Amino acid sequence: MRRVLAVLGFFLLCSLCAIGCTSGDNCSSGHHCECSEGDQCYLGCDDDNCDLSCHNMNRCGTVCGDACSSQCHDVKQCSQSCGSGCGLECSNTDSCGAICGENCRLDCHDTPQCSAEVGPGSVVTCHSVNECAIVCNGACTVNCSGTGSCVVECPNGGCDVNCADNSPAVECKPGRFACGACP
Repeated sequence: MRRVLAVLGFFLLCSLCAIGCTSGDNCSSGHHCECSEGDQCYLGCDDDNCDLSCHNMNRCGTVCGDACSSQCHDVKQCSQSCGSGCGLECSNTDSCGAICGENCRLDCHDTPQCSAEVGPGSVVTCHSVNECAIVCNGACTVNCSGTGSCVVECPNGGCDVNCADNSPAVECKPGRFACGACP
């Protein structure tokens, strides 16, 4: 599952050929960089502490280092990738895909499909999502509310949480799952 998510994310990012920012060309640490009102866009920041945003377009992808923030909304297909300590939000899309390192915060809402691979210490929230498929590479928490049906059989409704060590996710309380101990 992890390899599938990584390959899909890589191909989605590579397929986004238009590169640019509507807020300027300074996609660097401490600066806001934004794409909007187009067909597709790819925002890349080689630094840490980047602030990236995509909205009102068909496809968008963001890539950055550690401690970044990335918002993606009103986009048909969104992909986000970052290092550790990131805050990601994806909403009002057809599909969201994210890969992030440890201590990541992902908020995925009002979208049919959200898929992510997150590092240890991460917290994922899926709200009003038909299918939420999360791979945890270490201890993490996944909060699911308002999830729907899966294409494949998911024991937790529309919330499919896979732990890297192949152990089953623990249901801490209704709609809250964990790899590792419940927080």
